[in-house]
Amino acid sequence: MLSALLVGKSAVAAERGVTLRIGTSTNLPRRALVPHDLMMVLGNLIDNALDAVAAGPAPDPRVDVDVWAEGDTAVLRVADNGPGVPPDTRPLVFLEGWSAKQPRNGRGVGLTQVQRIADQYNGTVTVGERADGGAVFTVLLPRALAPAAVGTR
Repeated sequence: MLSALLVGKSAVAAERGVTLRIGTSTNLPRRALVPHDLMMVLGNLIDNALDAVAAGPAPDPRVDVDVWAEGDTAVLRVADNGPGVPPDTRPLVFLEGWSAKQPRNGRGVGLTQVQRIADQYNGTVTVGERADGGAVFTVLLPRALAPAAVGTR
């Protein structure tokens, strides 16, 4: 499912003139217990990043996606080289109905869903800034992956 989502988002990115880069360490070695949750989180983060860079002035718009496991925790990171999220706005982006996009009607639900899913897993969502500009969203979903089989890592 993860591969299918990333292939689909890569096609959308290409149509919009954005490079979607998948990290070389992207790998979920164990099955997600609720794949829909991971796909919802990753899909929303990628869609927002694509919107940010497609509308921005970056000469080489790109979105970087990394997904990996830390034990039974799924870690999803999506970064872009768009305008970023100002520090004073970061707490607001997770509020239902809030959006940087105009018009705001019908917007402002994606990151709220991401936050709700993270909360269901007692996980976290953080937003920061890339060193070279843009936004970085990182989601930790504890116990989102099936436990390792006995005798394996």
